[in-house]
Amino acid sequence: MMGFVDRLLARVARKATVEAGCSYTYYCSGAIMYQRMCCLDQGCQITRVGMC
Repeated sequence: MMGFVDRLLARVARKATVEAGCSYTYYCSGAIMYQRMCCLDQGCQITRVGMC
């Protein structure tokens, strides 16, 4: 499962350079993985991205 997480983070890291001003954090709650995206002009948004 760590390989999946590594690939996902690599994809998001490339995207973050395009979307300047945004930061991404991943965390697990229970068995669900969430992404928290915070952008300077949009605030923060939490999205369910998969299983932990």
